[in-house]
Formats: sequence, C-alpha cells, structure tokens
Amino acid sequence: MKHRGDTLSVPSWGILVLLVFVVGGATPCARASEFEYWPKAVVTIPLHEQWLFTFEEKLTSAEGARRLDDHQTDFVLTYLGLADWLGVGLGYKAVFERAGDDWPREDRPYLNVAVKSKVYGFGVTNRSRFEYRMPEDEEESWRYRHKLTVTSPVTLTPLKIQPYVGEEIFYSLDGQGLNQQRLYTGVYLPLHEKVRLELFYLWKLDKEDDDWHDTNVLGSWVYFQF
Repeated sequence: MKHRGDTLSVPSWGILVLLVFVVGGATPCARASEFEYWPKAVVTIPLHEQWLFTFEEKLTSAEGARRLDDHQTDFVLTYLGLADWLGVGLGYKAVFERAGDDWPREDRPYLNVAVKSKVYGFGVTNRSRFEYRMPEDEEESWRYRHKLTVTSPVTLTPLKIQPYVGEEIFYSLDGQGLNQQRLYTGVYLPLHEKVRLELFYLWKLDKEDDDWHDTNVLGSWVYFQF
C-alpha cells in the first residue's frame, strides 16, 4: 500500500499538463519549413568527490538531414560542492560550421550555472550559460543562454521511459538581443546502468533581418557515465 500511495502523491493534473506540452510542442515541429538531425555523444567522468568532467561530440545534418552542416566539440568541468541543488561549470566549445567549401571555426569559452529543484515531484532545472563567442575573421561577442527543463516524476512502460519538456532562449549582447528560441519535447530511456538515451523533437526559431525562421529538429543523444 505504501508504494501505491507514493505513486498517487504526484498530482494527476501535473502529468496531464506535461503530456499536453509534449504533444503541443511536437505539433509546430511538424509544420516547420526545414528539417535537421542532431546526433550527440556525451561522456561524463567523476573526478574526486564533487567534480565532474564532461566531453561532448555533436553533429548537425541539415537540408533534410542529407548534408553535414556543423561539428561541435565540448569540454566542461563542473563543481557540485557548493550545494546539493547547484552546479557550476567552466567549459570550452569549438564549433566548425560549413560555409560553402570552408569550415570556419568559432571558439566559445563559457560559464554554466545550473539550479535544480522539485515542484510537486517534477524535476526542474534552470541552466544559465554565459559564453564568449570568438568566430574566425569576425567580431567577438558575449551571449547569454537560459534553458528550463521540466522532467516527469514518473516513468512509463517497463522500459522506464521518462518524458520531459524544455525551452531555451539565446540573447546576444552585441545589439541583436533575443535571436533564437528552442522548444524541446522528448524522453529519456535507460539502456544500461551507465548508459542513457535521449530522443527529442525540437522546434527552433532563428531571427534573421527582423524575420523569424523555424526549423524542425530530431535529436538522438547518448550519455555514458563512468
């Protein structure tokens, strides 16, 4: 009986709201004018007691996922010792984005601040990122990124599928202001004790010359925990 009570302690309306966001978020993705595929591999290695080292490799396939459009390599060192609900990380990202036959490089050192909490059993993560963009042969600038993720308190099916929704905004401090927004709907799926798969749809809005252009993105990210 105790296990049943723990399950029912999660407000049923909260589960319904989450599912509505998942379905509603996928709807504009289906209407988006362009399509991309984002595969990514993430490796996390604990260092000592309160430190984590994370390495990521991400690709972007554009034009209906037929052409490789960019390649990103990411390193971040995160400290978890300040509080149970807080993670602070220093990272570096190298981005190679296709421009015709060339692959110009952009370096991005950044600071991550992630705050985690629980609301009616739902996992809520607020991540702020301050990144310094250093594109090849272009002016350097600062950009702020804020990502909010809400994770279901329950899992679905014997596979323990865990739904989530998220939103991320990009604010450039070079005068462009808010110039990108991403809406996520997806699931986490444990494949092994130390391996997790994330599958998602993402509706991406980019501002160009005062117009907003949308892109439909399908992503599959694999996480390895050592």
